[in-house]
Amino acid sequence: MTWILGRNLALSLAAAVLFAGCGFRSSDGGAGNAPIKSVTKKAISPADELSRNMVSAVAANKPSTLPVQVKFELHDRPDVGQPVDVDLAIVPMSASVDRLSGRLEGEDGLELLEGAEIAATDRPAEGIPIRHAVKVVARREGIFTVHAVLTVDSSGQTSTETYSMPVIAGGSAPELPAKPPAGAPATAAVATATRAAAAQ
Repeated sequence: MTWILGRNLALSLAAAVLFAGCGFRSSDGGAGNAPIKSVTKKAISPADELSRNMVSAVAANKPSTLPVQVKFELHDRPDVGQPVDVDLAIVPMSASVDRLSGRLEGEDGLELLEGAEIAATDRPAEGIPIRHAVKVVARREGIFTVHAVLTVDSSGQTSTETYSMPVIAGGSAPELPAKPPAGAPATAAVATATRAAAAQ
């Protein structure tokens, strides 16, 4: 009898240990026990931080002879006679650039009011945008081009490249003729017919 009680006690203890172990694993195991992965944010380069509204200027040569990228953005819709600000971003794509300078030119009908000269920059950092502001005004409607002529000294050589940026200028909406008052004759013919009928 003692043996039976001892055996039952041993089985009870074993069952208690087993249940306790399962409970311990269920509370501490699973997803809660998985190692936490550290999330590392990818570093964003200054060139990637440029406005999403900026578009790439078109180089005269393809591929471009200069190790730079040129982007631009118009602040407002160009209207005839209304000055518009244009932002430029010149991004050196190589550490070999020793010096960068340039100028801006507008086609006939598009006048540059400010920012025609791009000041020289010595040893510009690779991937860091060089910002430049320009103000232009269209003297008539049409599609015009602003040319950025850049000169780069790199590895003992001097190279020049022209980048084109389109500007579409429109006029203000024409005024519509006033509608005739209600009941007024629509045309001179109707008025003449009315007077003839009245004379008879």
